[in-house]
Amino acid sequence: MPLLLTRHLTSTATLGIWQIAEDEAFFRTDLPLTPDEETDLARYKDLRRMEWLASRWLLHKLTGAPERLPLAKNVFAKPFFLDTPDLHCSLSHSHGIVGALLDTQPCGCDIQVLVEKMAKLAHKFIGPDEKPFLENHSMDEQFELMHVFWTAKESLYKVYGLKELDFREHLRLEPFDWFEGRGQTSGWVEKEAHRECYKVITEKMALPEEVGEMVWTVALTSRQ
Repeated sequence: MPLLLTRHLTSTATLGIWQIAEDEAFFRTDLPLTPDEETDLARYKDLRRMEWLASRWLLHKLTGAPERLPLAKNVFAKPFFLDTPDLHCSLSHSHGIVGALLDTQPCGCDIQVLVEKMAKLAHKFIGPDEKPFLENHSMDEQFELMHVFWTAKESLYKVYGLKELDFREHLRLEPFDWFEGRGQTSGWVEKEAHRECYKVITEKMALPEEVGEMVWTVALTSRQ
């Protein structure tokens, strides 16, 4: 079954992860799109088009609503429900897998299949104060944690929602226990006068049919 995970992270936050194995017609079912969404979708082709559709279909299923709640993007490309201001969401995709997060507070999620190139990119998003934490782990764990840092900072970037953030300078994770592929910590968005803390929950999971492994991470408003 392509539904890989449904996790109730708090009393209000639910995460879903779906591996695409269907055609476009499947996701078009129960997914009426607004004219703006049809225009947005037309920008994409092939796998990226399927990820666009699947992530919104999954989000619709997480709401449990009999009819789809219209979705739009703000000027910073952050998705939001047009007519339901008490609901917040976040979407992500990686290699044919999509994630959707639903909450009553601002939130962010990101998923990432483990890829070798992450080791070459880590210096771009792991700050000097975070590097000792990483180096205090085995090489295998360091590789996993690079994906944790990447998805965590993507999630913080999404929950902040205003763009123009430097991943090394403005986003920071506090040290945490990484045990059996799971962790929880505090993540900070710090830019000029803005300073806010979020709850960060992360987990590594195996993918079916020897596809490999992936990491999912969410950033939740910590006051909930």
